[in-house]
Amino acid sequence: MAAPEEAVPIFLDKHVNFPNGRIYELLQPLTNYRSCHDGTPQEARIVFLCKETEPQPLQDDFVMKIKVQLPWEGQTPQEGPSTTTAAEIKALEAFRDAKAVFAPQLVAFHQTVQDNRGPLPGGFLTFTVMTKMPGQSLFGKYWNMTQQEQDDIKSRATEALRSIYALGIEPVDRGLRNVIWHSETKQCSIIDFELWNPINGTFADEKNELQRWGLLRTPVAKDHWTAWNQMHR
Repeated sequence: MAAPEEAVPIFLDKHVNFPNGRIYELLQPLTNYRSCHDGTPQEARIVFLCKETEPQPLQDDFVMKIKVQLPWEGQTPQEGPSTTTAAEIKALEAFRDAKAVFAPQLVAFHQTVQDNRGPLPGGFLTFTVMTKMPGQSLFGKYWNMTQQEQDDIKSRATEALRSIYALGIEPVDRGLRNVIWHSETKQCSIIDFELWNPINGTFADEKNELQRWGLLRTPVAKDHWTAWNQMHR
């Protein structure tokens, strides 16, 4: 579901000009504008569906993630990008170079500074354009699906995750919200790589990995410490 139009920050223009001559038009927000606390410096983000209009209009829609530095606890304007943006760009580049079909690929990146309309004039404003994965997030849907559909998703998700691990990337932000399923083609994709660990190998316990993504039910833990270990081990 798209975010409401009033969620669009006033400091964003409808058309974003990139130094290489590309121009992307913001179509609709896919998330609300909100602060995020995983990276540094402190920032906020919003995600849009967009399309390229110059140098020639393209039929394909893309996803644009916009990050903006916030005036948090007296921090001064910085060029950026944030640590999470830098990490995601590196992952998206790896997927692009591998021609991956199970995760977004980097299309374009642009970095500038906020003008006087922004929350921290002179602070960074970054635009990351990536391919749009087919299908919908499984958040709020997966556990209402048939057993056959769930089995298909678990099988394809395992294939996607093993392919991602094979590129040396272990996703950290696990959850059904970041699992995209296209029922017609039975394609499963993983999104959101702001947080990931470099890895040499893959997961040994398929059941545990699926549980961490919310694709398989986890037995009720006997205490809070055990529950924490089940999620983070």
